[in-house]
Amino acid sequence: MKRLSLFVLWLIFLNAEVEAVEPKAKGSLEYSVSMPNPGTHYFEVKIQLKNFDKDHVDFSMPVWTPGSYLIREYAKNIEGFKAMDGVNKKDIKSYKINKNTWRVEHNKEALVVIRYLVYAFEGSVRMSYLDENHGFIMANTLLMYVEDLRSSSSVLRLNFPDKWKNVSTSLSRIEGNSNSFYIPDYDILVDSPIEIGNHDILKFTAAGVPHEVAMYGAASYNKERIKRDLTSIVESATSIFEENPNEKYTFIVHHSDNGGGGLEHLSSTVLGVSRWAYGTEMSYQHFLSLAAHEYFHLWLVKRLKPVEFETLDYNKEVYTDLLWLMEGVTSYFEEKIMHRGGFYSDGKFISNLLSAMAGIRNIPGSQVQSVADASFDAWIKFYRWTENSDNSQISYYDKGMVLGALLDLEIIQGSQGEKSLDNVINQLYYQFYKKKGKGITSKDLQKAAEKASGKDLDNFFNDYIYGTKDLANEKYLHFAGIGLIETNSVINSKSIGINFEHGNASLIISGIIHGGSAFENGLNVGDELISIEEYRITPDNFSSIINQYKAGDRITILLSRKGIVLEKELDVRKNESVSYTYEILSNQTKQQEKVYKTWLGK
Repeated sequence: MKRLSLFVLWLIFLNAEVEAVEPKAKGSLEYSVSMPNPGTHYFEVKIQLKNFDKDHVDFSMPVWTPGSYLIREYAKNIEGFKAMDGVNKKDIKSYKINKNTWRVEHNKEALVVIRYLVYAFEGSVRMSYLDENHGFIMANTLLMYVEDLRSSSSVLRLNFPDKWKNVSTSLSRIEGNSNSFYIPDYDILVDSPIEIGNHDILKFTAAGVPHEVAMYGAASYNKERIKRDLTSIVESATSIFEENPNEKYTFIVHHSDNGGGGLEHLSSTVLGVSRWAYGTEMSYQHFLSLAAHEYFHLWLVKRLKPVEFETLDYNKEVYTDLLWLMEGVTSYFEEKIMHRGGFYSDGKFISNLLSAMAGIRNIPGSQVQSVADASFDAWIKFYRWTENSDNSQISYYDKGMVLGALLDLEIIQGSQGEKSLDNVINQLYYQFYKKKGKGITSKDLQKAAEKASGKDLDNFFNDYIYGTKDLANEKYLHFAGIGLIETNSVINSKSIGINFEHGNASLIISGIIHGGSAFENGLNVGDELISIEEYRITPDNFSSIINQYKAGDRITILLSRKGIVLEKELDVRKNESVSYTYEILSNQTKQQEKVYKTWLGK
């Protein structure tokens, strides 16, 4: 290393000092969103920028939504961007500098006014939506930001039809104006969805916090039961952390014929729910479990988060290998909350876990992709499922849920029933979010789990999180005195290694399983299977026909591929997919009894 002169060192020091104290741009923003003709599905957006002290300003639209890890290009819905000097009422030069950013050369005018339209007609928990019945605002799909002012406060004003009476959001209203809201910073704006219309509103208090449920869309439900059951979920989740971080909380529930999915926010959530979800106990439990999942995200994801999520970049992917923890372990706590709230019996809780275990075992991709890699590659794989995905990847939700259970049992067993995964997540929340205001890494999680369990967990993390080793489900359940019983999903059933959709008139292959007979003998996704030997095939009779053969038999299949009729020969094989059941061991040790009781909260 060369020695530098004192003069050069002084220059470096001076430059560093200049860079360190360079002030950020000043200015303030005010957003206005209007809906003059909701049936056209267009929001009208006006942004006023005051006293910005640079010669130009860049307005950007995010390209993705926190909690949904896919680049979705929201700028595609913007039309008619215009900039104007708000004082002199003259147009200002503006132009795009990339796919989602407009530059305005305003020469330090005191007031710059931006106007544009946003087409919003994609029904989703993550997308703004507008029709004659209601308006739903997801700010990151509707409102641009100025990077220099992302951490500055602003105001949002809403103008909507007089016939709409209700606005539900976690944002705080500005005193004296019920349709104006205070925005602490842009990140909180993004994290605060808004429902506008004549939706039903349910209110209750749980864990000392007022909660509001905005129920949009036709559905038949018992209001008192929903309030009672959501109260149980809120208090079960809060008990894990011993505090609820909200001053108020908002559930926004969108009902449709086939609704599904949820998206977490800092003090609210949006749930997509079937309007028929309240008709049976099973479908109602699904609604509650979705609410439990998103509510648990208040702590895990929105506050205790990966270190990579400390500061989000709305212009590009933000990679982390911890989605298995953030989403998968949240799925495990969703099950625990449902059990603790009395919605699941012990048997239901264990059976749901065993079903997830079998699902992982039956997917070839679990031998190909680690759950850490699945987390990192969510941007290019998870939301772009193809006919080959089951062969090449794993869901960080499903495997993360099972890993949460195994890690929980590891901690309970190692601590003689004194600690659990609850304690680990609680300790990380207080240590990193509350005390340090920082995110966590996988090493932080491992260290906390090792401290609680008293065990070296290198093998657990290397084999199961960063590796693809088969999960030792039997071993971990045995800690709790539970015997795992593996069965064939259909007794003595046969397979050629294909997937197809039931309910159709023709059997068309939708997936080929790696290592199966169809894979090795040249069948393709999209092939229509016509017959096996002399038997005409339909989706309804395929299993019956294939099961009449013995494993090892060679058969001839007639198929149609892109209009060409072909014959293929292949061998019939035993169906190797598994399902699990269990038994409570009759000769449990004292330690197994204690692990079982701690695990299931007895």
